[in-house]
Amino acid sequence: MVEYKRYDSSYEAETLRIFTESFVNYPLFWGVFENRFRSEIKLRDFYEHLIKGIFRATIRKDDCYIGVEDGNVAVIVILEKPSDKPVGFWDYAVSGMAGVIARIGLADTLKFMELSDKTEIVVKSIPEPRWHLYFLAVDPKYQSHGIGTGAIKDFIIPLVRSSGGNLITVTTNSERNVTFYRKNGFSLIKEETLAYKEKSFGNWSFRMDL
Repeated sequence: MVEYKRYDSSYEAETLRIFTESFVNYPLFWGVFENRFRSEIKLRDFYEHLIKGIFRATIRKDDCYIGVEDGNVAVIVILEKPSDKPVGFWDYAVSGMAGVIARIGLADTLKFMELSDKTEIVVKSIPEPRWHLYFLAVDPKYQSHGIGTGAIKDFIIPLVRSSGGNLITVTTNSERNVTFYRKNGFSLIKEETLAYKEKSFGNWSFRMDL
């Protein structure tokens, strides 16, 4: 049985490992920069710095929860409440992103942040107060065991309802996640294609009305 609790730094090493492994090859993070490095090792090292910086920056503003099973972190949930302020450049700058900026330059870092913002334009245009599921990451060894579905049905929905919320949004850049969110009660708002230099990838925006 999964027990949900607020994230704290005592779980940092395990949580960062899961967060990084869960988003390996994720188009928004990996695909955008894969041609910038000559070796797989350098790309992987850059990618890990990027993902860890994104995690640390996001939890400065948004709520992070972990689902623990048998003493191990199985799933990570990061939620933005309607009252939360957006994650900005300063949050990234103080969250270990200096190394990322040094490798790809400030201009490309800002372009990437602009691209990330574009993935949320559709859901941010919704006028109703909404809770946004920024990240749902399941430890690869627990995937296909219903952990992700359980996180939505047993934790996220009850949490939002108990806080007076009635709308949850989520976006994904991975086509394989589309079926997952539809299966778990989300309705597709928009499917689009976003571009970054010579790269392009899909972007799917969802909502769930409670």
